[in-house]
Amino acid sequence: MTHPLSIRLRLTLWYAAVLLAGFLLFGLLLWFAVRQGLIASVDHALERRVQGAVELIEQTTREGGGIPAIQDELGEYADSVPEGRLIRVTGPDGRRLFPSDAPAPLPTRGYRILRRSDYVLGRPYTVIAAASLESTEDLLARLRWLMLLSIPITLAAASLGGYAISRQALSPVDSMTSEAAAIGIGNLSRRLAVPHTGDELERLASTWNHMLDRLESAVKQLTQFTADASHELRTPVALIRTTAELALRRPRTPDDYREALRQIVEESERTSRLVDDLLTLARADAGRALLSTEPLDLTLLVRDVCEQGMILGAARHVEVHTETPLKPVTIQGNPPALRRLLFILLDNAIKYTPEGGTVTVSLRNDASPTLSVADTGIGIPPDALPHVFERFFRADPSRNRDFGGAGLGLAIARWIAERHNATIAAESTPGAGSTFRVTFP
Repeated sequence: MTHPLSIRLRLTLWYAAVLLAGFLLFGLLLWFAVRQGLIASVDHALERRVQGAVELIEQTTREGGGIPAIQDELGEYADSVPEGRLIRVTGPDGRRLFPSDAPAPLPTRGYRILRRSDYVLGRPYTVIAAASLESTEDLLARLRWLMLLSIPITLAAASLGGYAISRQALSPVDSMTSEAAAIGIGNLSRRLAVPHTGDELERLASTWNHMLDRLESAVKQLTQFTADASHELRTPVALIRTTAELALRRPRTPDDYREALRQIVEESERTSRLVDDLLTLARADAGRALLSTEPLDLTLLVRDVCEQGMILGAARHVEVHTETPLKPVTIQGNPPALRRLLFILLDNAIKYTPEGGTVTVSLRNDASPTLSVADTGIGIPPDALPHVFERFFRADPSRNRDFGGAGLGLAIARWIAERHNATIAAESTPGAGSTFRVTFP
């Protein structure tokens, strides 16, 4: 099984590879640039040497000197310039003028040669000059050895330095990894140490801590949800069992059995509603409760639900008023879910409004469609208002189960609103009533 290389080693290898490529490219460019510069310097020296010989021939010829005079002047010129004896001059008749004796031919290996033919007073002369490249090759060889020695040493030093820097830079990651591995379900309150470096590592540690905050909050909510659900389910199950045991303990009249069965049916219905609500919230938490949307007229939906609400209000002697615009208010939504949302708000308003009170359901379409359910009920205490949409929350825990419910309705209403990209908010004045508003995009 192959083990992947560590990040610091991979960074070091990449750094070394890029640095080596850069050194090689720089070394090649430098070597060719120096070589071309040195050869250009040699060529320039050869050009001056040949030009000097041509000017000397022209000057001697203008002064009336013949071939011997030209030869003497070229000899003196050759002695006065570097590598002057590497000059060859041929006269108009093809005879070698300089050197006058039989010299060895000009060397070609390791030498730079310049040949120039020119006319002096109408007569053709040919000048050939050579220059040794020994000093040039020696300088290039030293430069080549300098690069061959310096590049590996510099590369090794830079790689070791880069490895040390990357190790130091990534050491907080090892620390965070060890700390994160030590955090489990039993100690979610622990947090990673945040290095105050202002770089990616600080942001990484902060992001991890924010994620742990959300995870801890989610686990607490799940634990609380499980405990509350167990508590809520324990009561109806106990009532159903107790009622059945009492009915079976001794013979009873048919009316007594009928009453016992009625109580069992009521508790079963209440338990079924509670289980449905719990399943709805569980699917919402798991992201599986998808709501298909379609264009719908919110005005017709509000009027339809309010007709049912009027029946509930009449049973509790609470008046239900509806205020809707004459024109349709079209939104993109899921009709069953929005019916449930409105019915939850309407049912709560009727429950918490005393006899003779009023519940008003209004729909407006000013800046955006807004649905409001206002009542003249008991209101919500200020300290309880921020928590009304939490699961199993009851503003007044002392109220009985028949009246107060399980405390899941508003949590479901908030979920439905969020699925429609809407916002839901509550306003209340204790003793004067409450208003719930749903604002659609």
